[in-house]
Amino acid sequence: MRKRLFITAALLFFTLTLFAQIRIQGRVSDVEGKGVPGISVSVRNTTIGTTTDPTGNYALDANLKKGSYNLEFSGIGYKTRIAPLTIGDATSYIVNDSLMQDALGLDEVVVTGTLGRSSKRQLGNAISTVSAEQLQNTGAQNLSAMLSGRVMGAQITQNSGDPAGGVSVKLRGVGSIFGSSEPLYMVDGIIIDNSSVNVINQNADAQGAQIRTGANRLVDINPNDIERIEVINGAAAAAIYGSRASNGVVQIFTKRGRSGKPRVSLTTSIQHNSLRKRWEMNDYPFRFGIPGDPRLFAVGDRLTTIANLRPDQATTPGTGPTALGGRLDQVKYPVTRYDYQDDIFESSLGTDNHLSVTGGSENASYYFSGSYLKNDGIIKNTNFQRYGLRARTDLTLNRWAKLSGGISYTNAKSKDMPNGNNFFSPVSTMTIIDNVWNINERDANGNLLHVERVRVNPLSVIETYDIRQETNRALSDIKLTLTPIQGLSVDVTNGFDTYAQEGQTYQARLPYENVSADFFPDGYVSYGKYNYFQWTTDAVASYKFDLTKNLQSTTSGGFTAQYIKTTFNSQEGRDLIPLVKTISAAQNLFTTPVDRRTEQSIYGYFLQQTFGYNNKLFLTLAGRFDGSSAFGKDNQDIFYPKASISYTISDENFWGDMSSSTWFNTLKLRASYGKAGNLTGVGPYDRFITYQPINYTGGGFAPRNRVGNKDIKPEIKTEYEFGADMSFLKNRLGLQFSYYDQEIKDLILPFNIAPSNGAASLIDNLGTMTNKGFEAMLTATPIRTSNFSWDLSLLVNHNKNEVTEVYRGATFIGFNAGNTTGILVGYPVGIYYVNYFARNPDGSLLLRTVDGFQLPQVERGDESKGTIGRDANGQPVGTPLRKVLGDPNPDYTGSFTNEFNFKNFSLRMQWDGAYGYEVYNWDWITRNNVGNGPTAEKELKGELTRGWVAAIGGFIGPRIQEDHVESGDYTKLRELALSYTFRKFKFAENVKVSLIGRNLWSIDDYRGFDPEVNSSGQSVVRGNDFGSFPIPRTVQLSVIANF
Repeated sequence: MRKRLFITAALLFFTLTLFAQIRIQGRVSDVEGKGVPGISVSVRNTTIGTTTDPTGNYALDANLKKGSYNLEFSGIGYKTRIAPLTIGDATSYIVNDSLMQDALGLDEVVVTGTLGRSSKRQLGNAISTVSAEQLQNTGAQNLSAMLSGRVMGAQITQNSGDPAGGVSVKLRGVGSIFGSSEPLYMVDGIIIDNSSVNVINQNADAQGAQIRTGANRLVDINPNDIERIEVINGAAAAAIYGSRASNGVVQIFTKRGRSGKPRVSLTTSIQHNSLRKRWEMNDYPFRFGIPGDPRLFAVGDRLTTIANLRPDQATTPGTGPTALGGRLDQVKYPVTRYDYQDDIFESSLGTDNHLSVTGGSENASYYFSGSYLKNDGIIKNTNFQRYGLRARTDLTLNRWAKLSGGISYTNAKSKDMPNGNNFFSPVSTMTIIDNVWNINERDANGNLLHVERVRVNPLSVIETYDIRQETNRALSDIKLTLTPIQGLSVDVTNGFDTYAQEGQTYQARLPYENVSADFFPDGYVSYGKYNYFQWTTDAVASYKFDLTKNLQSTTSGGFTAQYIKTTFNSQEGRDLIPLVKTISAAQNLFTTPVDRRTEQSIYGYFLQQTFGYNNKLFLTLAGRFDGSSAFGKDNQDIFYPKASISYTISDENFWGDMSSSTWFNTLKLRASYGKAGNLTGVGPYDRFITYQPINYTGGGFAPRNRVGNKDIKPEIKTEYEFGADMSFLKNRLGLQFSYYDQEIKDLILPFNIAPSNGAASLIDNLGTMTNKGFEAMLTATPIRTSNFSWDLSLLVNHNKNEVTEVYRGATFIGFNAGNTTGILVGYPVGIYYVNYFARNPDGSLLLRTVDGFQLPQVERGDESKGTIGRDANGQPVGTPLRKVLGDPNPDYTGSFTNEFNFKNFSLRMQWDGAYGYEVYNWDWITRNNVGNGPTAEKELKGELTRGWVAAIGGFIGPRIQEDHVESGDYTKLRELALSYTFRKFKFAENVKVSLIGRNLWSIDDYRGFDPEVNSSGQSVVRGNDFGSFPIPRTVQLSVIANF
């Protein structure tokens, strides 16, 4: 026994002499001597590593045996450096290094869009990389919003000011019509879902088939856990991802552990939210008509009292309302007017807290974090909360095997209000009543009183609606990396994304009468639950070897498999019994319960070959075969090819001999081609005839209104991309430029068929559209000294979308109930196809006489022939004409960012803009129709002819929709952040304190709250503004401390 103990002790002592506990520390600076934060410092071929602090200092502890090592310094925006390190008998080593700025980051290693790891110089396509440091000090709490101004080719729109507000991301324009245009999202190699699923307020909308509102599920990802993000924009780069990647790929890499003693990082912030812009409300203290019971509707009691007096209903069209006995009242009576914005909106607070611990040894590292966020909305009684836990570990099993695994859990809760495109929104309820009602007035029992007939008191929505949802989500991944022989690597990744989203809406009985049945005066309750599960398996093998001294080869191949299962259940009812808020309170379950279940599998095989010549010329060829259970039997294997070439011409010897090389430092030319698919428009069972339950005596099932299509296949996007990456003036000035040309074929569209087929419609691959444009990013460092630096970036994107073909003779296909927006061959997706003003040849309005008043009117004629009609008196005759009067897709989007650093201070300012697009302002016409808008005020004051609002609003003749469409161009101060870093503060290694403003100011001519909002949510329908929550102005105080 003693002998065994002696041998064990001897072995332990021998091991300790081989592997000594040492400390490596130092400072990483730029060429001017200024410390560089966020630089990765690692010992090559080990898991030992750390990152520099805000002052550029680093320290790592490791068990290393004596010998020679290479210390690698790498970071976004700087050239990678290798410093030799020899470990001897000492226990502490100081290694300082200086990094040269790299405006292009050609040596930066990326993994998205390529099989394995590649440097940017190898890629023939554009790729954007966003670091963890760039995600700090944005003032945003949604990851998608943080990417604004940081990704080339991205149009990022905050659809709503809801506390959990959904954000829409489009890379290089609209990618589908009835499917999604959102990119594919991945976290640590695992595909995740980013859908917007409505589990609340099931019946309270006026939306339409292509509208998806609410928060998307990227809100579950905590930005503080992110190490970096890689974004590829189009099919040319994303072909290896197959049928889900035609809209680009956003891959998120979470933070990992670093060797050494435990390190703690704490981030905490408090945020103030407020209404940035107020509506201009009618404050004129008079009203047209006859004063009557203020709680009941009386003839003449509204500004637009001549409702339903349309020419096609009158016995003498065009002569005014007298045919139906109505008059344009000119009598006014005094009223008190109120600004309902004071009752609906409030300033609110939010907080975001995150704590992480990281550490490890030479062969094992860990990262743990916990977080809590709460944000109250500027709409009263709304909020969003998120709790999160995340863990990750990395293990070196031996010299040729590594294992990495991560898991996260998120609990997200929100208290909501109906939002956007429905008549139950707190915003829309105050647009559909005249502002002459004291909505705070109550009866003796404390109940709110009725306002206009059929309408709901806006405060009833605020005080009595109880709308809640909760999501529990888990993400997990495990990756095994094998390098059994030199040049060969094998990566096997498995993981899942699963969540349960549950919501309930409760509206108590209204305490007043005369409310339209459509607004559920007898109470309303709904319940919805959505479950999502996705499993992903990926296996990739890659072999690198030298064909000759100057020619290298990398061959990669593998397969992927995904399984997706969803369930959705909902029920709604009305006529509620008192006090009970569950679905059991409903005495009238007025809709058929929904129980929808889907399963889908997707699989793919891929192969990629790359040849590299002297690390400056690269050719890549790749292809993928994809199949899915959603495809028809003849479309089980679809091939997606990819090809790219890149040439860093500035690495040639002759480049250095040119006089221009002293200021023109780098030139890389690139080109790529690829195809990728979009499955989002294809349901798992669209190739089958599906059935729904019927409520007739005896029950049973009947076919749904749509016939299955066994030949359905995914939409296919083909893309050509050409670009150049350049740097100048010792890499202080960088320019990246890409031009792309996309064609999307086999667009999935519905069309009507004869009922004899068993249903009234069918979906099929019926259309084609294109996207063409460019994206450019200019980065510069005009000044850099040891104490002061100035960095700037200018990002410009241009995209032109066009629907080029729609089969089966279709002309205009409308998206919404009013058919005001849709698709028309020769125009972009989502154009506004609307009625417009009749005009004289000189462009002035062509007026007609109604009750002695000269009023505007709609243009008429023969739409099939495209001709304008006039009668003998020169007045419009025929049916109302429509034409394209707006496009919700911006011609240009851009960002301009400046960052100044002086000693420990930093100031960052970002301006965002969108130009060349229009918004359809539903709120504007509604407000004026009921009397609380500025146009109505002008008519009351006599600045406009009596009846002007009625004529435009559809009470005298058809509504003139041209008045709804207005420019959405804006330039917005998106971010303004002032920070100070304490290098040593009490027990902390460093503390960074920041004051951050977001959405502080907007330069625009829009008559609504904000031209950026979209009440149609995360969908192809853009630019609609009706009842949307305005985007708040936020001011945040943030503290980041590292221990």
